[in-house]
Order: sequence, then C-alpha cells, then structure tokens
Amino acid sequence: MSGTQHFDHELGELDRQIMRLGSLCGFDMTQDATVTAVLDGGISPEKIPEESRKCFVLLKGLLTLRYIVEKQCVDDIGAGQCKQILNATLLK
Repeated sequence: MSGTQHFDHELGELDRQIMRLGSLCGFDMTQDATVTAVLDGGISPEKIPEESRKCFVLLKGLLTLRYIVEKQCVDDIGAGQCKQILNATLLK
C-alpha cells in the first residue's frame, strides 16, 4: 500500500469512528465548532449523560489521534498530496 493509500484508508477509518461516536453522543461532528468544543474542553465529560461518557472519551481520543495522523501525512508525503486526501475525508 502506498503512502497515499495508507493515509487515505487510515483517515477514512478514523472519520467513520469519529462520526459514529459523535452521533452516539448527540453531536454533529461535521461542525467545526463541535470538534473544537470537544477538543478544547468546551464540552466536558461531566456535561455528557453518564451512559455516553465512555463514547465521549473515546471520541476525544480519536479526534486527537486524527490530528496526529494528519501531521504524519504532511511529514511523510507532503502538504500537497495530504491536502488532496484531506479534501476527500468526512472531517475537512
């Protein structure tokens, strides 16, 4: 699998899981404000119903991992190719 295919697959899988967990928590993860609120603490686990807290913690972890993978993508295959991959993902 080439670097491009690897990152395309990896980011796609992360996005699917992020969207699924977001939905379970009642969030629209296509909204930048929601993603920002989850990552920067604007939404805290205490504000989430107890039955959804595990999903929320996993969601926050996967969002963090996604940005790590994005950075690795830029480092490994360059900004131009990485941008093409990111434009095709669910979370832009």
